[in-house]
Amino acid sequence: MLINLGLPNLHAQTIPQKDSLIVADSTIKEIIKYSAKDSMYTNIRDKMIYLYGEAKVEMESMKMSAGYILIDLNKNEVSASYIFDADSMKIQKPVFSDGKEEINADKIRYNLKTKKGYIQETRIKQDEIFINMHIAKRHKNQQIHFVKGSFSTCDLEEPHYHFHLTKAIMIPDDKIVTGPMNLWVKGVPTPLGLPFSILPQKKPKKEGSKGLIFPEIAPSSPYGFGFQNLGYFIPINNNLQTTFYGNLYSRGSWGLRNETDYAKRYGYKGSLSIGFQQFRSGFPENENKNKFSISWRHNKDAKSSPFWKFNSNVNFISDNNSQNSLDPINPEYFTNSFNSDINVNRLFPGKPITTGLKISLRQNSLTNNIALTSPVFNFNLNRVFPFKSFIKVADKEWKKAIKRIGFTYSMEGQNRSSFSDSLLSQGDFRAIGDEFLNGFSQQFVLQTSIGFFQNTVKINPSIRYGNKLNFQQINKTYDATLNDTKIDTISKAGMAHDLSINASLTTSMFNYYRFIGKKEPLLRHIMIPTIGYRYIPMLNESINVDAGPNQSNITYSPFERSLYSVSTGSTSSLLTFGLNNTFELKRKSLKDTSGYKKTRIIDQLSLTGNYNFQKDSMNLSNISVNIRISPINWINIVSSNQFSPYSWNSLTGQILSDYAINNNQGLGRFTNSNLTTTLTLAPSASREKIKETVANLNEDWNADFNYYALHPEQLILFDIPWKLNLSHVLGVTANTNISSASPKKNNIIHTIVASGDVSFTKRWKIAANVNFDLKELEITNAFFTLSRDMHCWALSFYWTPIGTNQSFLLSIKNKSNILKDAKLEFRKPPAFL
Repeated sequence: MLINLGLPNLHAQTIPQKDSLIVADSTIKEIIKYSAKDSMYTNIRDKMIYLYGEAKVEMESMKMSAGYILIDLNKNEVSASYIFDADSMKIQKPVFSDGKEEINADKIRYNLKTKKGYIQETRIKQDEIFINMHIAKRHKNQQIHFVKGSFSTCDLEEPHYHFHLTKAIMIPDDKIVTGPMNLWVKGVPTPLGLPFSILPQKKPKKEGSKGLIFPEIAPSSPYGFGFQNLGYFIPINNNLQTTFYGNLYSRGSWGLRNETDYAKRYGYKGSLSIGFQQFRSGFPENENKNKFSISWRHNKDAKSSPFWKFNSNVNFISDNNSQNSLDPINPEYFTNSFNSDINVNRLFPGKPITTGLKISLRQNSLTNNIALTSPVFNFNLNRVFPFKSFIKVADKEWKKAIKRIGFTYSMEGQNRSSFSDSLLSQGDFRAIGDEFLNGFSQQFVLQTSIGFFQNTVKINPSIRYGNKLNFQQINKTYDATLNDTKIDTISKAGMAHDLSINASLTTSMFNYYRFIGKKEPLLRHIMIPTIGYRYIPMLNESINVDAGPNQSNITYSPFERSLYSVSTGSTSSLLTFGLNNTFELKRKSLKDTSGYKKTRIIDQLSLTGNYNFQKDSMNLSNISVNIRISPINWINIVSSNQFSPYSWNSLTGQILSDYAINNNQGLGRFTNSNLTTTLTLAPSASREKIKETVANLNEDWNADFNYYALHPEQLILFDIPWKLNLSHVLGVTANTNISSASPKKNNIIHTIVASGDVSFTKRWKIAANVNFDLKELEITNAFFTLSRDMHCWALSFYWTPIGTNQSFLLSIKNKSNILKDAKLEFRKPPAFL
């Protein structure tokens, strides 16, 4: 309906719902579109329109709906309000939208010309914050000024907690600035509050905001009362952001850390963390210990340059001791080794050549050693076929074999030092440099394959030649003073060689066993036998010298302590053999699209061994028997065994040179057996929930979330009623040196690791991780968690009752990301308790 404002007065009328248009005067240039389900009344003289029942008004991007709407063209205003139903309940409350945000309120008055608004009793959601406003004004720049408001992360209409605000200003997608505020819990005010606050809001597709990171409070720790991870976040640009953290404890210990994240689209992505900690033991020792750490993760995107690869994974600590940390919980407490690597690789397009350069550092806190390799250079020539171009027509098998002759080459050069970590802590870099060993190693391989009986049987001959060049050797002499061998390391280049001639024959055999039954089961057995021969001549001679105790004769290799060790054993002539088996069951199934369901009964059942013709006795090696079974996706069974065919002394357990069958001891015995069973139990819907949660957590850079992304089985989700992970390890090793100190015939390792959680009510969940030694019948390590879901808050109790890291933690924290640092933690009882 088009309404001309110059017409005489129209009376109220009940009409069916339809859209109407107004051509306004000079004050409003846009078209106003309105409708109502119940009725409309137009007062043309006063230029007012009344809409009743599911009323709607639209003008450009502005939309408003309510139970009652009044359009006042004199004031250029639209007023909206709720209506009452038959039970006197408020219904059809006003909803206002301007294309960017939506506002729900009891009453709204909006000026179409100035774009300002007056709002009563509104509730707005910004990110994870729910804001309630008693009286508010919306300005043209979209800022909202309000008084007598509140905000909370609880999504209930009557929240469990909220912060009462006397007055505040909300700047959309930027921040909320408030005046005095205090905390209310279940409608009861508390003395906790702040004179003012600034709440940053998420800026989509824009640069973030710098700000303070609330610290964690450690009421009691070995270093006293302290604050941990007090930080300041600085977003530099869209590709770079950095955060500074500080730790401070009452007994004088402190620490600083900087974490920087960087990324470039289709270029690279990484993070760098540099930290320093100073530990003070306090009275009476008053000892100070310093610790420097650096962590660097960098990955180059293959799209930036497909022929260059660069990545780093650096995790360095200066004191080589993971147990020294200002964090009382310290997730790396049981970590004994730290590895650091920096890699650069180069590919050559169209050529079978790759090169690489690597720097690595290996730290071990158990051995107190550090191994530094700086650098390692490698050059690789992938397989090429030098005779392929000479044979145009391969109509016979011997021609095919020549055509398939392949040649590969690899070379490596490195500079490596292994030294005590005390040299690094003392800064004795000269002593570290004296420990460096260097050299080169290269290998040539020539191989081909020959097929017989239409390739059902294949023979694979190969020749391998290796060459090792070391720049350090040893010299052994007799020390008359000590009556022992004196070993000197000399800087002298020396070369060693090794040669191996190999040939193997293999085939595949398929056996099918059909069973009687409704589903017509069919068992397929794949058997792959292999037999081969290997000849390894001894090309490196040993040195004989009278340098042992009492000038006895000893034999040694000058490369025993060189970078590349060299074998000086005897010549080997080995006949190798092996047999690999898999079993798969196939039966009819209406649930599968192919009409059949396949079940792998045995993934692998293998037997391997060899016979050495050059040995004087015990020519036959131990037989390795391995089996792996995974019939369903939640269970995995692996068994590794070593079977010895030789007899043994029943008193001492010593292995004898005769075969066991000749000594009436049967075919032999298993000298080593290991059985590992892993079982993961959870409802199928719960597994999908875990996968979905991990996918969402990977987008968050928080360290806790990253831990759960790597260990999804440790996630505690109240949507999952239960889950259980069981790992059983059984290892039996025959004792070959039975004595009074070790009287047992077999050494047994028998442990079980159980982890999981269960919800015993809707809000309570208990989780546990227990290592149990079945041999000693004792728990070697245990970790328990009791969690309470308090809707918008989480209560957790962590307890480690056994082990060297005994501790507990009581934590109460907010579940929202924006207030994740609002938490209270007790890591151990206060002194007065």
